[in-house]
Amino acid sequence: MFEHDPHDHPSDEAWNEATRPPTGVSFIGSFEGRALITCDFDGKPCWLAGEVAAILGIGGASELARRLAIDWAAEARQGVHWVRIGQLELSELRLDLSDRGVVMPSSLAEASSTLLLLEPGIALVAARCSAEQRQASVSRRLLAHLRDRVIPDVAAIRRPSGSPLQREAAAIVRERIELERRRWEYDALAGLCDALADQHEIDPEVIWAYRVVAAEIALCGELWQLKPMIEPGWLSPTQIARRHLGVTAQRVGQVISSTGLRDSKVHSKAVLNKAVGRDRAVVSHLYSPAAVGLIERELRSRGYRRVE
Repeated sequence: MFEHDPHDHPSDEAWNEATRPPTGVSFIGSFEGRALITCDFDGKPCWLAGEVAAILGIGGASELARRLAIDWAAEARQGVHWVRIGQLELSELRLDLSDRGVVMPSSLAEASSTLLLLEPGIALVAARCSAEQRQASVSRRLLAHLRDRVIPDVAAIRRPSGSPLQREAAAIVRERIELERRRWEYDALAGLCDALADQHEIDPEVIWAYRVVAAEIALCGELWQLKPMIEPGWLSPTQIARRHLGVTAQRVGQVISSTGLRDSKVHSKAVLNKAVGRDRAVVSHLYSPAAVGLIERELRSRGYRRVE
């Protein structure tokens, strides 16, 4: 209907754009040792998609965004379940986090935009993960944590009840409770690390990684630069078995025992993993690329073929 005037300046359009709602931080918290920051978007509680994805084991904010936009597009609506804030709002959010002493991961510190999950979005993502039998128990615990603790605290912060002195005293009590909870989690994890170090069953690098996690709990921030990384190419018996037709993890374990690799300090690393379908940790082993090559040669000699 209207012709575009080439003399119009792009900045003229900015005057007609709707102002985005303010974005801030309600309070800094955590869930089962992982950071969980409650933000405020237009007066509604929301959470960083990257942190929720890490808790639910989805794989990151980008994977969660893909699922919302494609896999769950029929249910997930922008503005109702999720919002994406741009560079200006994200800069304000980062400034607020920095003022509160939060150590931000590089994925957030260097991003030009980020995805926030509103309360209905958290419920949708948790329900989908439970339906897929992935982290079902974690999803239920996360929803209970938000419903019973976080959301009531957010409402209490916004409720103008009592005198300013009473509100300040209540805020101090909440911060004290959060500090004591973090201190308890730190002491428990640090004690576990000390016990594991005395038993000499777990690789020292793994114990160091858990000590870094304990420090993250104490500081309520991410210290990803201090976490040791396992070199690429190290595989578990289950991963080796998946690369071969008709081979089970138990069969690979028999080969490992026959070759003496399990007791090798050079080619074997003991790590802690969460048991499948259970809320407990188990000790498993990873094997170096050289050990993997030896195991696969032994499997070939027994007639097993690798999947190409």
